[in-house]
Amino acid sequence: MTPDFLARLAQALGVTRVARVTGLDRAGVEVATAVRPGGYVLQVCNGKGLDFPAASAGALLETAELWAAETVRPERLVWGTLRGWDARGRTAWGAEALGTRGGVVVPRLWGPEVRCAWLEATDARSGEPVLVPAQGVYCPPTGAPALGPMSVQWTSNGSGAHPERPRAVLHALLEATERDQLARLLPEGWTEEVLGSRLLRPESLARSAPRTASLAERLGSRGFDVHLFDLSPGARTSGAVGLPVGAALLVDRDQGPVPLAAGYACALTRDQALLGALLEAAQSRLTDIHGAREDVDAGDREASLALASACAAARPRRSVESMPEPTAKVDSPEEAVGEVLARLAGAGFSRVAILDLEAPLPGLHVVRVVVPGLRVSELL
Repeated sequence: MTPDFLARLAQALGVTRVARVTGLDRAGVEVATAVRPGGYVLQVCNGKGLDFPAASAGALLETAELWAAETVRPERLVWGTLRGWDARGRTAWGAEALGTRGGVVVPRLWGPEVRCAWLEATDARSGEPVLVPAQGVYCPPTGAPALGPMSVQWTSNGSGAHPERPRAVLHALLEATERDQLARLLPEGWTEEVLGSRLLRPESLARSAPRTASLAERLGSRGFDVHLFDLSPGARTSGAVGLPVGAALLVDRDQGPVPLAAGYACALTRDQALLGALLEAAQSRLTDIHGAREDVDAGDREASLALASACAAARPRRSVESMPEPTAKVDSPEEAVGEVLARLAGAGFSRVAILDLEAPLPGLHVVRVVVPGLRVSELL
């Protein structure tokens, strides 16, 4: 993504500033903040990376995901009922199938005879069209076209944006997978059992996750303790996808205003998953520090300090090599998407739909994935 493309994207999104907030924290991890005063879901989106161009691109792409969720094109909507689509021979997934989109929260407003707006998606395996309730995809602002009785909780889970469509789809699939796997392994959040059994031995990082090891060493020199975990559900866990899921707890040795920050990531390689989690933890710190995200609650300081103490007392017993990782070589984003789809199917998630949403300018793809059966973790 060239600077010119990103500048045009910012203008199309209504972003007035992409701020480098890295210097607000001593961690030194690059974090960018995209400010969109007219945003409905959020007015501020963050991005992180090993350099500022990557961080600023991430902030703008996340903004594009929300812009697309707010932009309802009435000409794309089709109206009907689940029973009606079935009678016509159309494939349609009801609101109860929208696991990645939040699921039904007002049961009385959903049923096979409820008339509402639908969107046409594409079955990721067959290429055939499939209809999904539009209310699980859009988060319409005041004055937007009606979608029918709102029974579904909207989330941004399973979103992706990128100039290359396969990369947008891959991002969306990995995000949805990460949040499901976390919900399965940590249904009640962090526990002593997880801390004791999933903490990774630092010496294994240099062998199997060198980029993560380098960043962890840098953060250590700046006054932080880095605790990395393998949160990939075991093969015997129902719904285990078999992709590496990493977690990072970043502890401030000085016990400052943000004593602990957490990050999580799912990827195709161990190093990518752990590095993504560590970058996310550093971004989370800065999100608390700059205070511009209205959807982020203030952390429980005492709980954070207790978790930090538990990490310090835990004995690392797991090696990075124990994390699952595909053995087949993946040479392209298209192959990566195929690998994730195959692993989802192997875990029992055979239905995957992809929606291409509106993009703020040509050359950008914004997608949503819907995977019935996947859960959404409350950790994030």
